[in-house]
Amino acid sequence: MKNRLVSAVDTDARHGAKSDKKKFVGYKVNSSMTEDGFITNIKATPGNSYDGNVLFPLIDENIAKGQKIIKVVADGAYGSADNRYEMLKRDATLVSPVRADKNPKGLYSQDMFDIDETGVTCPAGNRTMIYNQNKKTGRILYYFKKDVCEGCTLKEKCTKGNQRTVSVHKHHLLMEEAKRYNSQCEEYKDDLRIRAHIEPKQGEMKRYHGLTRAKYRGLEKVSIQSLLVGATVNMKRFVRLSSRDYQKSLQ
Repeated sequence: MKNRLVSAVDTDARHGAKSDKKKFVGYKVNSSMTEDGFITNIKATPGNSYDGNVLFPLIDENIAKGQKIIKVVADGAYGSADNRYEMLKRDATLVSPVRADKNPKGLYSQDMFDIDETGVTCPAGNRTMIYNQNKKTGRILYYFKKDVCEGCTLKEKCTKGNQRTVSVHKHHLLMEEAKRYNSQCEEYKDDLRIRAHIEPKQGEMKRYHGLTRAKYRGLEKVSIQSLLVGATVNMKRFVRLSSRDYQKSLQ
């Protein structure tokens, strides 16, 4: 059970993982930050929470406080097609790496297929416009004909079944646009440099201000701990910038 209780004394804590080898029990802390290094929002969630789902609770609270958001630069965990679409609805752009499409069976991945608005063309050059659409999710599932796949010389590399199918997200074109931006636009490199500043800030909060370990039990108290740590590093940043400006004024 993904959401099973893991502690009798802290019923909000959950199993989490930073990677396949780095697992923990407890909480995650997500934060948003301005270009000049100030934490604008910080939110604690159970360890099993998906990072991508925390994006809009953070962003919407910032917007509600009057902050104008034009662009959000985040890591790949936040860069889903749905999140990019929701950000556009807020008149802002989400920039993040696009995770490589991998086939778990080692066969041809979806990015090897040419997908357009009317159909899909496979690596062998065969095209299909046969599809079913899931009305709930909006996903479109394209089917290649069985006789086409059975007679294809690339079948063993493409599918273990009788025919290949390709599932296309309803916001597929947004992801394709993101791939082009990330691979061709020089501005994306500047975006990544901005994004690189958040990791040292997260590290500062963990190493020097206690966010490596929850000091209290329960999500509410861990959230208060996170807010206090965020306020502390903001004060340090303010003092540092003020001192720098003062030194410049003396020159």
